[in-house]
Amino acid sequence: MFEWQENHKKYPVWAVLAVGILIVGFLVITDYLTGPELSFSIFYLIPISMVTLTAGRWPGLLISAASAIAWLIADIISGAHYSKLLIPYWNAIVRLGYFSLHTYLLSILLKTIEREKAMAMRDPLTNAANWRFFEDFANREIQRDRRDKRSITIVYFDLDNFKSVNDTLGHDVGDELLRTVSEITQGSLRPSDMLARVGGDEFALLLPSTDFSGAEAVLKRVRDNVLNEMKAHGWPVTMSMGAVTFSTLPSTVGPMLKHADEVMYAVKRGGKNNLIHEQWPPVQGNETAGDKKE
Repeated sequence: MFEWQENHKKYPVWAVLAVGILIVGFLVITDYLTGPELSFSIFYLIPISMVTLTAGRWPGLLISAASAIAWLIADIISGAHYSKLLIPYWNAIVRLGYFSLHTYLLSILLKTIEREKAMAMRDPLTNAANWRFFEDFANREIQRDRRDKRSITIVYFDLDNFKSVNDTLGHDVGDELLRTVSEITQGSLRPSDMLARVGGDEFALLLPSTDFSGAEAVLKRVRDNVLNEMKAHGWPVTMSMGAVTFSTLPSTVGPMLKHADEVMYAVKRGGKNNLIHEQWPPVQGNETAGDKKE
């Protein structure tokens, strides 16, 4: 199942901390050379913010402590005079508190932004990808697989007799059914695959870097698991699935999904509750795959 949350920690924590310490060291030297009359307080927020945004809260707190200690050292070795011996240490504690608060609030803001971005990628009912995210993800995978000369399989399926469930058992049961289909389907996929709800009871699957035989195994697992779950709940719902494995890839996902949609409607016209899996361009001697209706 595709991982939703974007990982902002793209670089090793040790590398981020090393860069942060170097910046703090540069600030200490500059602070010392310019003397106590010029304030550098705001510049210490640069490494603190950078480390927090890149590596997270705890590395940010470490840089906050390093910045407060470095500022204290710069105060002491610069020869600044204070009326009381403990004043520079008190100032260091206050700076540490301010830097830590800045780090804490920045990390909360970052988590909130990430959560909102993740929610914007999902269908709120089923937790599957929404169309916009699916389209963006699919187009990136298409460009990568075009470059690597790999196949992609795309699937379009809908739930047969879903309307009758809403009409006879109610929309709450219908919503539970959709959530169950999404959960079972995503649990049957590989980490690189993606499920999207494209509307109503219609879903799309993207299987990147997947040839015809590889897709067969995934599709059979998805179909068997979903149908078994429908039977376990006593829901009179089956699946009509149209799948196409593309060895020659277009530049965008639109034509691919349209082709898979056409195959799915061929299943509908043939009596529903079936899977048809085609290869594009067609390969001579490779027959279209289709499950027997149950």
